[in-house]
Amino acid sequence: MTEPAYSAPLPPELVAALLDMDLPQHLLDDLAQTPDATGDILLGAADRFRERRPELARAVLDLLRAHAPEPDYRQYATHMLAGLLRAQGSAGEADRLIDELMRPGVLGRPMAAVLADEFAEAGDLDRALHCYNVACRSVLAGPVELLERMDPVGLLPLMGRARVRERLGLPADAHDVAVRAADASRPSLEEEIGLLDAGIDVADPPVHAAPLVRVELSGRERGHYHDVERELRERGEERVVLALAEPAELDAFAEARGLDPADEATRREWAGGLPSDSPRFLTWPPERNLPCWCGSGRKYKKCCGSPTVR
Repeated sequence: MTEPAYSAPLPPELVAALLDMDLPQHLLDDLAQTPDATGDILLGAADRFRERRPELARAVLDLLRAHAPEPDYRQYATHMLAGLLRAQGSAGEADRLIDELMRPGVLGRPMAAVLADEFAEAGDLDRALHCYNVACRSVLAGPVELLERMDPVGLLPLMGRARVRERLGLPADAHDVAVRAADASRPSLEEEIGLLDAGIDVADPPVHAAPLVRVELSGRERGHYHDVERELRERGEERVVLALAEPAELDAFAEARGLDPADEATRREWAGGLPSDSPRFLTWPPERNLPCWCGSGRKYKKCCGSPTVR
């Protein structure tokens, strides 16, 4: 096997360990081509391996725990490993790993948001509130007026915090009141789907015809969905309609009209030609417990909507 030319950001210990593992060649190629996405690629690989090759999944997660370039990815790997162990009946070892994440000064904000949701679902409200407070630390330190400019994904931990505080019988604070008001001011997912069913011209803003393919995802294709997710967050989008298109479709459409397939105006024109009830249209972001928009079958909050997608 030809050794891929990893670039400098990867620690040599990580490169050596990767080459010693029984990893598919396409995965090594992805790592070589996009070393900055090493954490996402290896986490995705471990997620795919854990059903059919659990020992390899554990090896990949142990590798990330020891050598991941960024601390957040070490925490994500620890969390995934805890889930793997729990599924295998090793609840005590899994609990020990979660306790390791919860140690003072260890828990980062992205992982705090993940754990907060899990504790809230399990009814462990005290630990859920602690994690929500960590996840929302920077927001809670600022004025509540900043919430008006936050995207829906960024507001999710703050909304979770408000719900847990209510369940605990705590009086609403200023951030609880503000996040509930911000959430109430936005149309619901059902209302937006209703707009499509009513035949409203979805070619008007905000429509984004992104060149996506709904197929069984490899690590590289999954990374593309994540890239679009990050772009939408960075643009400050609140709730938009996405039109899914295969690159070949857009290329053919643009060539027939002498347009640039990479131009957003071309994508909007292509999307405007679809029926208003086309299954190609979907609303972003989904509600956190609904299936992810990328077609993985996982809940949005545990897939593209996860804090791990930064």
